[in-house]
Amino acid sequence: MSGSSWLLRLVPSAAPPEPVCSPETLAAARAPLGPGPVGWAVEVARDMAAHIVRQVPEHGGPGAYPPFHRAVEATVLQALRGLLTEPEPRGALVVPEAVAGNAELARRNVPLERVLRGVRLGHAYLHGRLMEALDKEPDEVRIQESHRVSELLFVYADVQASRLAEEYVAERDRWRRGREAARRRIVDDLLSGRLVGGAVAARTLGYELARHHAAFIVTTGSPEATSTDELRLLAAELGRAAGAENLLSVAAGSAELWAWACWSAEPARDALAGLSRLVPERRPLRAALGPVGYGPEGFRRSHRGAREARRMDRFGHTGWLCDYADVSTAALLTADVEHARWFAARVLGGLGADDPRVRELRETLRVYLAEGRSPQGAAERLFVARNTVTYRVRRAERLLGRPLEQDTLEVRMALEIVRLLGPG
Repeated sequence: MSGSSWLLRLVPSAAPPEPVCSPETLAAARAPLGPGPVGWAVEVARDMAAHIVRQVPEHGGPGAYPPFHRAVEATVLQALRGLLTEPEPRGALVVPEAVAGNAELARRNVPLERVLRGVRLGHAYLHGRLMEALDKEPDEVRIQESHRVSELLFVYADVQASRLAEEYVAERDRWRRGREAARRRIVDDLLSGRLVGGAVAARTLGYELARHHAAFIVTTGSPEATSTDELRLLAAELGRAAGAENLLSVAAGSAELWAWACWSAEPARDALAGLSRLVPERRPLRAALGPVGYGPEGFRRSHRGAREARRMDRFGHTGWLCDYADVSTAALLTADVEHARWFAARVLGGLGADDPRVRELRETLRVYLAEGRSPQGAAERLFVARNTVTYRVRRAERLLGRPLEQDTLEVRMALEIVRLLGPG
């Protein structure tokens, strides 16, 4: 200890401030160090905490400064003890006050890089104050100790940063899982139609139910290359583009996110219709949009509509954002896929065959009926001659086995089903 005995000569520059760390931490430091170095450490910790907060204000948020100050003070006392006795550097040396303060930063969602910046600033500040103290020592002590102190402080800072990073990630994940689980339970109750009090939902979800809601489902085709944060980011962009007042999102697995945007007054249809143009595509992400609904029932129905839009998106007939308003009829026709295939096969007969030429006849007939039986209108949409449309419609009638009657609702429905599901 002879080389490090100068540490025992450290004293505060004035009457030291009152310690803020626990009596146990203070007693453990006083035993090897004595009152002078402890007073010096308390003074330096006060100044260090203020210095870090000036550089990283997140450490001093509302209610956060006293615990942070305690963590800094305990850390400085532990560093002096380490410089004096040189214990083996390991994660267990990181003081409990620092671990507890770090957990609070994780729960407040302060970014990890800001947390670790605080560690680096503290290390640099303490190193500077120790070098100032060493400058007052004889040359042989200063030369011998400068390198040892610098090296050990670097090792201790590295150990602390590693331990705090591990604890931060673990605490953030625990907190998110607990918070997310509570939010998911409320959402599941709402989607099941169970009664949920507005105050309970608002407190747990941070989201008002007595609003107009539009649900989004954001998915990825590449979960191993996409994080939940990326899904949330796209949902947030969609909400902002739609002028939403608030957004709720809950993870529904590693590849799917459920979200709701809300408004006090019902949004204009135009606010939602152009979202795919307002928000850039982010491959491999896709999104489905439900219809606007009011209150808890609207919350549930909009999500159900978004689920149907997502189902229709799987047929590959939509862009990256599938709006339920654009596919509601198709969703209704294909809600029961097996029944829909039976229906189409019965109505279409030979026109439902899996053949490229028959497929061309089906599409021509579908467009012809959609155009109000106008050969010219169908020809323009299909980029063929009018006579070609007339010829194909006659061939389609022969495959149907009957002439097209005035009421062609069943035929139009069957043609749409086969277009979506393919021939059965």
